[in-house]
Amino acid sequence: MDKKVFKQKNSERSPQKLIFDEAQINWAKNRELNSCSLLSNAIFGAYKFNVLRKYCLRLANKLEHGVFFSQTLRKIFKQYHGVTVGSYSYGPCFTPGVLPIGSHVGSYCSIAGGLKVFRRNHPLNTLTQHPFFYNKKLGLVEMDTINSDADNPLTIGSDVWIGERVTIMPSCKVIGHGAVIGAGSIVTKDVMACTIVAGNPAKLVKKRFTDRDTENFLNSKWWELSISDLLCSEYFSLIKGDKE
Repeated sequence: MDKKVFKQKNSERSPQKLIFDEAQINWAKNRELNSCSLLSNAIFGAYKFNVLRKYCLRLANKLEHGVFFSQTLRKIFKQYHGVTVGSYSYGPCFTPGVLPIGSHVGSYCSIAGGLKVFRRNHPLNTLTQHPFFYNKKLGLVEMDTINSDADNPLTIGSDVWIGERVTIMPSCKVIGHGAVIGAGSIVTKDVMACTIVAGNPAKLVKKRFTDRDTENFLNSKWWELSISDLLCSEYFSLIKGDKE
């Protein structure tokens, strides 16, 4: 189901059936309209100076209704850190250095603190595993002798919930839409959409939905809607239990 279908279904519904009232929908619209402040370009430009970075992040956060909405924060992380973060996602994805270059986070993601993401390991098939011999930043070798972070990017889908103190290892490349990762988990392989995993190493706990409902969930692509459109949509009434 695409955006056009959502909007069409919404137009066919009577106002009495809407889960959220006009004031709540206007609250969302107001934040969307003010998600890019008049100072956005100045903040973005000033971020190139390391001494100003923490102030730029604070100012963008304050002026643009926080990390849920701020377009400037997303522009900064994409340009300066090589990290793409979708709409309304929040958490340490907006802490410089937590997500390596090339990482992609979808929309509506909830990411708790303590996240660690690794995109490469020490080499196992060489004489030594010490970084002196594979990390050019240490000054001994002229170039890295193992793949860089950007060579192994991490993709996190939309509507993903990652609990506290989760560690994602290089062997995990994709976390599917709607997935849940339990607190303290060590993720060593890809996580399928709409599944709940936990443990060390993280293993399947259960599926959130039936296979048919998972397919419908993925086909809906509801996370492509803005929050104001989502509040008015048929989809939201369904997840609230209104199936009439």
